Amino acid sequence: MNIAVIGAGNMGKNHLRILSQISGVKIQAVADINTTLGPLLAKKYGSNFYKDYKEVLKNESIDAVSICVPTTYHFEVASFFISKGIHTFVEKPITNSVSDAKKLLRLAREKNITFLVGHIERFNPAVIKLKEMLEKGDLGKITSIITRRVGGFPPQIQDVNIAVDLAIHDIDIVNFLLGEYPTRISVNKQKHHIQRREDSVEFFLQYKKSSAYIQANWISPVKIRKLNITGTEGYLEMDYITQKIEFYKSNYSKFKNNSKDYSDYILRFSEPDRINISVARKEPLREELSYFVDAVNKNVKIDPEFALHALTIALEDNK
Repeated sequence: MNIAVIGAGNMGKNHLRILSQISGVKIQAVADINTTLGPLLAKKYGSNFYKDYKEVLKNESIDAVSICVPTTYHFEVASFFISKGIHTFVEKPITNSVSDAKKLLRLAREKNITFLVGHIERFNPAVIKLKEMLEKGDLGKITSIITRRVGGFPPQIQDVNIAVDLAIHDIDIVNFLLGEYPTRISVNKQKHHIQRREDSVEFFLQYKKSSAYIQANWISPVKIRKLNITGTEGYLEMDYITQKIEFYKSNYSKFKNNSKDYSDYILRFSEPDRINISVARKEPLREELSYFVDAVNKNVKIDPEFALHALTIALEDNK
């Protein structure tokens, strides 16, 4: 499979590294406006360099493309390759507007190509395990989910705010875990250190029978990537970075029908079973790109409608 990588910044470098290690993949071209770094990366991976991404298809035979340009250019670049019938991977968010996102989805269906939007946390082994636990009912009925994705400001992000860059990850994961979209959205976006864009946000999402609180910012001096879930049968803490899960299994079901004394029930109920859930650590981006390559090879069509829903919520104004 011949792949072109468009955009050789921080994310593009990681795409190049991983794609070069996937069996059956040849990086045919690298495109970037940086004429110093771009040629060096192209040479490193044995591919040809182009300053103008549109020149790639004029000179190369390409099966798929991996797009890692700034969000502002997602629609322009992705629509170009999709319209040419090229299987397309684009980093999240899908675009910077709902209308453009809908156009991309419609175009991908018309061209019958494999189209994936890179919501990387869907491929985090801890998230996959958590989804499995929820489907088995290990936590009972889910009452609430709390996520925190905070840390310092990334200088390379120049064109989107905190909601579209960071909070969108957890918006998508909460939707994914619950298997539904919120019925009501409240949001508080603020500007602190950056006056052109919001650098702090809190979302409160209400679902049919659950709720979620999502906090994200670029102002915290420590990096935190965590998710907590409360259910009728237990409580769980997950760390996206370490991929560790701590599960506190409630003894409510065990004692609610056997306790003769209410005080005894309260005492026992306060002592949950603590379980450390192990997952095989994997690099989510590697899992994601391998999934995309496999889907292209097997002609599997992906419906990235979830990316549109996540973007729609992330773009909500203060309410």
